[in-house]
Amino acid sequence: MTNQTPRILVLDDEPIILELCEEFLTTEGYKVDTVSDGKKALSLLQEKDYDVVISDMKMPSLSGAEFYKIVNERYPKVAKRIIFVTGDMLNVETKAFLENTNNPYLIKPFKLNELRNIVKEVLKGNL
Repeated sequence: MTNQTPRILVLDDEPIILELCEEFLTTEGYKVDTVSDGKKALSLLQEKDYDVVISDMKMPSLSGAEFYKIVNERYPKVAKRIIFVTGDMLNVETKAFLENTNNPYLIKPFKLNELRNIVKEVLKGNL
């Protein structure tokens, strides 16, 4: 990570989540890109360096787990800085995936201060 303004990529298929995260994280002083499709997110990762990636678990074209697998193969350092967002902690597969990756996650609906804190911890390298 450089001394420049941290860059965050937010990946979610819900426009309201993208808008909320972009607005909040921008006011927190971050450069934020948003995308609603995992394949578009992968192409952005080829073009830019991101300090944090926030990814929803359930998306139509590429799930959060599938996205993580590809990122982990291509950009292992970035994979460690993915924060997952899910509203489905009752799903056994989702829960097992989150436990196996050891990546931080937020459960929808989350509070903005939870988002702020988890992003700061990932940037510090504490999670």
